[in-house]
Amino acid sequence: MSEKQAPFPNAFLIGVQKAGTTTLNDWISQHPQVYCYNSLKDIPLFVKFPEPDRLNKRLLLETPAYQNEPVVFHAAVNYIFYPSLLQQIAAKQPAAKLLLILRNPVARAVSSYFYFRKMMRETRDIETALAYQPKKDFEITRDNNDFTYIEHGFYYEQVKNCLQYFSKEQLLVLDYDELKNNPENLLQEVFHFLNIDETFKPDLTAKNITGELKSKYLQQRLIKKSGFRKWIVDKLIDPWLPVNKRKLLKNKMFEMNTSKTARQPADVFVEEETLKKIRERLTEFYLHDTTKLDELLNTNFFSKWFAHNTIPKE
Repeated sequence: MSEKQAPFPNAFLIGVQKAGTTTLNDWISQHPQVYCYNSLKDIPLFVKFPEPDRLNKRLLLETPAYQNEPVVFHAAVNYIFYPSLLQQIAAKQPAAKLLLILRNPVARAVSSYFYFRKMMRETRDIETALAYQPKKDFEITRDNNDFTYIEHGFYYEQVKNCLQYFSKEQLLVLDYDELKNNPENLLQEVFHFLNIDETFKPDLTAKNITGELKSKYLQQRLIKKSGFRKWIVDKLIDPWLPVNKRKLLKNKMFEMNTSKTARQPADVFVEEETLKKIRERLTEFYLHDTTKLDELLNTNFFSKWFAHNTIPKE
């Protein structure tokens, strides 16, 4: 007897990092016509589960069970960052619909730095971390996911790679500022694109805000890995709390341990003058890329993000 087959996603949120993807994923997942793999948020399926049988078994663990929702949804911010992942999605689901939300790349890079400081992944000062050293090829590694602050903002190249495998009609590009300032209109656009009820109104609570830690000790306990912790998880926790529920619980604890009022973690405070210089330097990296992005997509991100800068020449 063949194993039951889990529904494979037919719609994906593919990026970008620190542009409200956790919030958007949460809002979309509330829709009654959407089945969302929430416990696998930000886990590229083909990287974590390269064998089809293993992937299928993990998808079947998701709760609640699939109820024939027309949209099966998965979100991982680094799908857009690695062309090989886009190629794998296209091979498995060539008719997939893709959502991509973009944020001012300068603000995105700075926010990402503070986020990984909060997550205790980043130990360098901001000027060192945001010193650009160009790379051309990236292996899919955790460091390349997290510490490529500047590369994540070169949206033109990423979108161009995406359009090698999918048509423009399959890609909906969204604006982070719309998510922040006009979420109802943004969601109506998303639901229309997904061909589901556009009148549905989800709870519009924001998720995964960078903020400031309430307890560094708790954060260390949540993040730090050890043999003893693995033994505890395997022997004592897994039988009672399977991996899908454990991931959701851990995310909830991260959220509860974050103050949503602070703009940057207090223990890594950066003077505003330093931030201003960093933003000015980063802006120069993104001017040309953004003009090419606008030409490719017929958008106006340059005027939104860099209104007071001169459009660069070729």
